[in-house]
Amino acid sequence: MSSIFKEQLKQKDLEALSGESHIAIIDDDPSFSIMLKDYLISACDFNAELFKNGEQFLSEYQKDDKRIIVLDYDFGKESSLNGLSILRAIKLKNPNACIIMVSAQDDIEKALETIRQGATDYFLKTNKTVFANITTSIVKLLELERLKLN
Repeated sequence: MSSIFKEQLKQKDLEALSGESHIAIIDDDPSFSIMLKDYLISACDFNAELFKNGEQFLSEYQKDDKRIIVLDYDFGKESSLNGLSILRAIKLKNPNACIIMVSAQDDIEKALETIRQGATDYFLKTNKTVFANITTSIVKLLELERLKLN
C-alpha cells in the first residue's frame, strides 16, 4: 500500500474498510473501470463494484447506501442518461451521497455544473494521475465520514 495513503487513513480504519465493496464505479469503459478497480485494491485494499451504466446502478441503489460513487459523465449513445442525470437521480434518493465525477471531456462548464449538483470532485480521465486523484478523494471522504461518526 502506498505510504501516502497509509498516512491519510489510520491502519485500523483501513482494516475495517478493506474487503467490503465501499466503492461503486459507474462507467461504460471497461478498461478504465477495471484499471481503477485494480488500482484501488493495490493502493488501499479497497474493493469496488463495477456498473456499466447508470440505469444498472440506479436499479439497485437505496437511499441508505453508503458507497462512494465514481461516476462517468458521458455514456455515449448506449444510455439514455448522462452522468449529470444519474448524479441528480442519486442525489434525489440520497442527498448525502458522495459522488466523484470522471470524464474525458475537458469542459469547465460541465465540471462546475456537476459540482453545483452535488459531486464532491471532477477529474479528467486523460490526466496521468487520475487514479491517484480519485483514491486521494476517496480517502478524504472516508476520513470525513469517520470524523462525523466520532
